[in-house]
Amino acid sequence: MVDQLITGLDSMAQLLLAMDSGVGLLIGVGISMSASHGFALLANRLTPPQILMHMVVDALVLSLAFLLCILCHSVMLMVFEGIPLQPITFANRMGAALWPGLLYVLVAAPYVSDVLAVGLLAWIHLNVLVLLQAVYGVPFQTGLLVVLPGYVVALVLVGLLFAQRWRRSYDTLAREVTALLQ
Repeated sequence: MVDQLITGLDSMAQLLLAMDSGVGLLIGVGISMSASHGFALLANRLTPPQILMHMVVDALVLSLAFLLCILCHSVMLMVFEGIPLQPITFANRMGAALWPGLLYVLVAAPYVSDVLAVGLLAWIHLNVLVLLQAVYGVPFQTGLLVVLPGYVVALVLVGLLFAQRWRRSYDTLAREVTALLQ
């Protein structure tokens, strides 16, 4: 069972290494994440330029959150494994791990959004674990220590950005729908 899991993770690593998407995927993930709350912005009756402005700013902030996460990973890798890294080189190698973030637009679904968001972020960080093992030979147990602080940073930053805006937007929408139904 464990051997099959290790074999599956090794094949996943080879696939991620073949993707070689680099940092360019970072902006795509930011756009997908900001697009996931387009419905909430529409519910607040914002004009198209206001929606575009919110989405651009959110995409940049979310891209920055993942960049901070990657920098946190590189610092932790230097601390635990003593591997000296250039942050941009590390970010280019780890960029392929971000591809599940392109599915983040699905988080717009009400009631399951938090579960999907955490699941996608966990999938991204599983990819980082696999790439750390494939590229740098970091064992999975040590990789968990390397990845955990970056995962927490990303989760907190994404949560802070979306929690207030989404909840307020969906509450506004719920009040309007309730008023229309009465």
